[in-house]
Amino acid sequence: MRPAGGRPLRIVLSVGSLNVGGTETQLVKLARGLRERGHDVHVVALCRGGPLEADLRALGVPTRVFSFGGFRRDGWDRPSPRPPARPPARPSARPSARPSGAVRRRVQATRRLLHATGRLLALWWHLRTLKPDVCHAFLFTCCTRVLPLAWAAGVPVRVNGRRGASPPTPTGLVRRVLDTASRRSSSQYVTNCHGIARELLGPDGVPADRVEVIPNGVELPAEPADAARCPPTGIVVANLIAYKGHADIVEALALLPDPPRVRFVGDGPERERLGALVEARGLRHVVELAGAVPDSRTLLPGHQFAVLASHAEGLPNAVLEAMAAGLPVIVTAVGDLPEIVTDGRDGLLVPPRDAAALAAAIGRVAADPELRAALGAAARRTARRYGVRECVARHEAVYRARLR
Repeated sequence: MRPAGGRPLRIVLSVGSLNVGGTETQLVKLARGLRERGHDVHVVALCRGGPLEADLRALGVPTRVFSFGGFRRDGWDRPSPRPPARPPARPSARPSARPSGAVRRRVQATRRLLHATGRLLALWWHLRTLKPDVCHAFLFTCCTRVLPLAWAAGVPVRVNGRRGASPPTPTGLVRRVLDTASRRSSSQYVTNCHGIARELLGPDGVPADRVEVIPNGVELPAEPADAARCPPTGIVVANLIAYKGHADIVEALALLPDPPRVRFVGDGPERERLGALVEARGLRHVVELAGAVPDSRTLLPGHQFAVLASHAEGLPNAVLEAMAAGLPVIVTAVGDLPEIVTDGRDGLLVPPRDAAALAAAIGRVAADPELRAALGAAARRTARRYGVRECVARHEAVYRARLR
């Protein structure tokens, strides 16, 4: 298919890893949509591959993983631990040739530094060889490493993809240097929510003509879920990270006299702690830690409501997909969620970190099949406004406008 707006573009999409996650899933949808519109799309995973790499290759999208591990400074700028006191050793005729612990640590640090530098140089050469029209980087790590390399490689349009809450990032001088490099190498900002756009226009001082809000795109399944079916089962689709609020859901379920079954779909660093909390609250028969799955959308029809209790968000893909499947959603009023979920019409909104309010909402939805059916039908109608085709077309329009 030849693009309607002009010549085909060569576009590089960059993300940290190709593990299953909201940003990564959106990147795959964007890559597929842009390719279907006739563009030459390439994907760069800066740090790691993952399950979505196979999906991209199946679509015919060239994908490179650069295995960048970061510039960890341990071994150079941290003081060596003081060894425990030992009795004086007897004199030896031959001194030991084995290097000390401090020397070994510095050798290892040097090797890591050389490897990381080599990976970034390889990425710079890859961009210089491809000569793309656009490099669109997603999230902090790529925006602060890939975009400066794209600028150095002469890429005309460099898009800074700001999304929802991010994991902890460096602070102090390192953070300021990375932020400056990212800001000076970004020719356009694209975000999926208005809250981040306000931050860019306010504290960050980005000009309004360089900021575009493009919500996530979602596909509607042919048939909606049966939200009224009894007994109801809930689903939570989110990586097991503290700010996603899984612990709040467990505490809320513990407050209910007859809690519904809830399945946690996803994996992450909080798995062990959540498992212990489920045991401590006596909810082993209620909460299932199902782990990560390649495509959580296939699980949605088997549930009757969805929950996301995040402490911070942008526009979470999991909520839109649950709504598209016809499930009532119970979500915290953070990020852009109040802009897509109307309390009492297509879902229920609760304050973040409020287990009692969350318990009341879960209990209300679980006890009323007619309410679930009404909220689910309205949620599906709302999701129709967030189509993938519109999302892809708007990205293309932003790229072309910045190329002029």
